[in-house]
Amino acid sequence: MKGIDVSKHQGKIDWQKVKAAGVEFSIVRAGYGMYENQVDSRFAENMVGAKAAGIPVGVYWYSYAVSISEAIREAEVCLKIIEPYQSQIVLPVFFDQEYEPGILALDNQTRTEISLNFIERIQKQGYRGGLYCSWDFWKNKLNNSLLSQIPLWIAQYADVCSYHGSNLIAWQYSSSGKVDGIIGNVDLNCGYDGLMNSPVKDGWTCIDAKWYYYHQGIPVKDQWICSDGWRYRLGPDGIMLTGLQEIEGKVYCFNAQRSTVGNIYVPEGACVITNEKGEIISK
Repeated sequence: MKGIDVSKHQGKIDWQKVKAAGVEFSIVRAGYGMYENQVDSRFAENMVGAKAAGIPVGVYWYSYAVSISEAIREAEVCLKIIEPYQSQIVLPVFFDQEYEPGILALDNQTRTEISLNFIERIQKQGYRGGLYCSWDFWKNKLNNSLLSQIPLWIAQYADVCSYHGSNLIAWQYSSSGKVDGIIGNVDLNCGYDGLMNSPVKDGWTCIDAKWYYYHQGIPVKDQWICSDGWRYRLGPDGIMLTGLQEIEGKVYCFNAQRSTVGNIYVPEGACVITNEKGEIISK
């Protein structure tokens, strides 16, 4: 699929001409940072124009977050700004993490946790969350093994994209594209399978801020499952359990939110057993 991503820097866009030029999707910047006044000044205009032209959209949020608390705050502001357009957003809401000095000063694990917490907060409000970053950033600035299930939009200005992971859904291949209806340069993108929202598939799915696990298209209920080496419990309604839960006369602890215990990243909902020092001794 042929796509573009836009912000206020593209100025006023003639979306009907963009559509006629063969553009099949657009990712629109909603804003940046932790405050509502950092909304992109052309966000609403671009969303209205794209809808009128019949162009499917996703959005992205440029981050300056240097802690998990700041990432969550950014997510809350982003959610408030995009809420009026929720039914229109059929592509993911992307967390845009780049080479800001404060971000570069962090280690790979912290940058990864910041990304995961923003994306998780977005997912819990019924959107698909995704990550945007450069190929270099993906390789060298993140613990990308923890992000292998997150929809990825990667930037690499080259003839081919070097990343071939199954979570790749879009590739930004140029920052100097020309499209009728836009004055000046615009980023060009290829969209792949999985870019658009699709029917529920087997595996984890977030619906109305609740996590479910599907097998052969049916939600698993009142059972233990093992996913990526962790044990989880689905309740009688199919919702993933968190916190302290009594099951068949025994009390279990299911991680209430993504966290790190020692040097081990623990997903939300994972069942863990720790010793008196808080060290994980069993998954």
